[in-house]
Amino acid sequence: MKTNLRLIGGKKLESPNNIYTRPTTLRVREAIFNILNTRVRNSNWLDLFSGTGAISCEAYNHGARKIIAIEKNKINSKICLKNILSLQDIDNRKNDIDVICKDVLNWTKPNYERNLSSKIIDLNKLKFDFVYLDPPYDVNFHVLVLDQIFRCNFLKKDSIVICEHSLNLNIKKSTLWETMDVRDYGQSRLTFLINVQQT
Repeated sequence: MKTNLRLIGGKKLESPNNIYTRPTTLRVREAIFNILNTRVRNSNWLDLFSGTGAISCEAYNHGARKIIAIEKNKINSKICLKNILSLQDIDNRKNDIDVICKDVLNWTKPNYERNLSSKIIDLNKLKFDFVYLDPPYDVNFHVLVLDQIFRCNFLKKDSIVICEHSLNLNIKKSTLWETMDVRDYGQSRLTFLINVQQT
């Protein structure tokens, strides 16, 4: 395992020793939470393609109330859970966290039966304030996953969906969403999307 991955504030996280996992850079994470600022506090957070769980950890540290992380790779999902469980005061918050080893493409289908590993968080009642997705840059299913997310019943009217992707991908407006903001950081682009129905 590699331990050169750090959270905002300096805490070290574990990451797998392979070339296939690309944790969101510290610069991008700092930008996200500077932009969202105090809106993260007491929010419900869905972290898709969570990898090492760095985004989930940052959301926790910035005051998110409920966090669900989805990662299909078994090794990465275990690392994600281990990283989250290493956070300060986590013993009092374990019921608010769930790491699920599932394929995001299936889990975000509108009619998919979403089960949790802990069975503590009631997904029938939970609506997410923020959804973060960071698929591999070299795949072409960003729009497919976004389409599924915006057709699901787990978004609020004013939820913000944040997609991290490469600079050569432009996510166009849809009948389901519109672009709120776009920011570039090195080779990464963040696209902030909102539900068309909110306006």
